[in-house]
Amino acid sequence: MLTVDDDEFWDGVSPVEFGCLPSLQDAVTVVGYPIGGDTISVTSGVVSRIEILSYVHGSTELLGLQ
Repeated sequence: MLTVDDDEFWDGVSPVEFGCLPSLQDAVTVVGYPIGGDTISVTSGVVSRIEILSYVHGSTELLGLQ
């Protein structure tokens, strides 16, 4: 988690609002950086699976959609 020394940094900043999780077969668009890539990637498709996945970089398990 990132932090700053001066709390006034956050003045006027609105929190990010996340929508609901998509359901199976919902259409989605995903934006991110693929493994081994150095430019942004955009792809579209439908949700075919929702499960708990192990993440190597965080040494934790998080919800993943495929």
